Amino acid sequence: MDAYPHTLKDQAEAALNDPHFDFIATYHAVADLRRLARKHPGVLDTQTIGALERLLHSNAFQKVRQAYFLYREAASVLTDMAIVPGGNGLGSTVLASLRHMLLKASGSAHRGVAEALGSLPVRISGPRLNIVGRPSPPTASWTDLLSFSGLTAAGQPRYIGRSLVVETSAKRHLLVVKLAKRGDTAAGLEREIQWMETIAKPAYAVDCRFHVPAPVRVKNRRVFRIKHLPLPPPETVKRHPDGLAIAFVAHRDYFIYPNQNRISGEAAREIIGRNAFLLGCLAAKGIIHEAPIPLFHNRTQRLRREDQGRYQWFRSGRLDQWLSACAFPNLGLSGLRDFEHLETFCGDSRILYRHIGSHFFSLLLVAGSHFRCRDSARMGLDKNGQPVDARDLFDRQLLKTMILEIFEGYYTGFTGSSKYAALPVDVHRLTDRMIEEMGVDRHMTELLRRTDQNALTDDAFFAFLKERGYRDDQLKRCNRGETDILITSGPHLGDFNRQISLPELIECVAAMSAVCIAGRFTAELKKAA
Repeated sequence: MDAYPHTLKDQAEAALNDPHFDFIATYHAVADLRRLARKHPGVLDTQTIGALERLLHSNAFQKVRQAYFLYREAASVLTDMAIVPGGNGLGSTVLASLRHMLLKASGSAHRGVAEALGSLPVRISGPRLNIVGRPSPPTASWTDLLSFSGLTAAGQPRYIGRSLVVETSAKRHLLVVKLAKRGDTAAGLEREIQWMETIAKPAYAVDCRFHVPAPVRVKNRRVFRIKHLPLPPPETVKRHPDGLAIAFVAHRDYFIYPNQNRISGEAAREIIGRNAFLLGCLAAKGIIHEAPIPLFHNRTQRLRREDQGRYQWFRSGRLDQWLSACAFPNLGLSGLRDFEHLETFCGDSRILYRHIGSHFFSLLLVAGSHFRCRDSARMGLDKNGQPVDARDLFDRQLLKTMILEIFEGYYTGFTGSSKYAALPVDVHRLTDRMIEEMGVDRHMTELLRRTDQNALTDDAFFAFLKERGYRDDQLKRCNRGETDILITSGPHLGDFNRQISLPELIECVAAMSAVCIAGRFTAELKKAA
């Protein structure tokens, strides 16, 4: 090998060690090391690791807007040293260094390290569902469904959301008829049933409690038209014009959630930790649950935004109506729920890293909501207009245990390892900050912008305001599209159009996700060796 790569290495490392180099010069030095890592990996050594560590620990560029790109590139030099063949056998050393920096780094450096680790390549490819065109769905009555399921109703049917539910002669089971909403498609409904059939196969069995609902077919078809309902659906349920529906037999615990006020703290801890394990197991098999809870940055703008107002945790924006989002999570006492939100994953690790982050983010929010649901009346603003302080509802030690078990459960499920990695998070500080921000409803308002008002009809506009507490005399003074309107819709995590008020949660999610990807990468290397 000629001397040039060694010279370039020495020059780049000298630049990183020189405090007088500006941001641009430092970025070029890191870029030089990145090229060497890919073309001449044998040149890089422990001195390179040390120089990059000092840069990532330094606060010299934290205030530079583009600092994140510098830190991600620096961390990527280290991940390249672990990936590219022909190095100096320093793979385990650089991975240990990056894990350590997840605990020590902050701000843009932390994000850069997490995303670099989260981009380590892992071999995950999910199952392909065979959704084909079907002729017109058959028709069935309520009585037909009971007959097809082989069960007898043992109680009065009732609605839970848009699902018509009845206890059955099999005491541990419920018959559930899920009514299609306006805008749903037969293909989408069929996919939900196919996921139930797929996950029930032995190849997807897990070593913990998980009751997968058993589909009820009508004339051997998954989707049907329902007639002669025993009671009409709630007014809030806008049914599909063709009366489409699916049906399944679920465990009686299917609608029991970890944040119901009758659920004890220990039971909630077990439910959340077990569902973390289940989410990790499915993700490892290439099956992603895209909505453990519905997360939005801004619900009121979802009709006119390309992202439909959905929350992207890695952007650290304000989280809309966090307690409402946690009200009916898709993780319960019987296991994961609502398979309509399952998707096959087959892509690069960076996308998977973000999916895993959404899982962790959802699980941690549900954990926090458990404590608030112990007294759901204590929410919003008090009679003096001051934020309600419900921090006394939180059990600090229990919340800390929940955080640890969420990580441990997901990590073991995703990596297949019986030994979980150390949590690269200051769990004591995170616990305190979660209680501080989730326990006090400081952020209650948002603006209904003129643009969003004009997207509504007059009737929808006034109904929107009435749902949010506007009195008739106040509604008379409101004219759609005239001016932005301040509404009370919280609690939110952060002020409207601002960053999240709990950035520690974002850093935690990033670190947890990165360590899971790194753990899977390491496990695959050992298996291949």
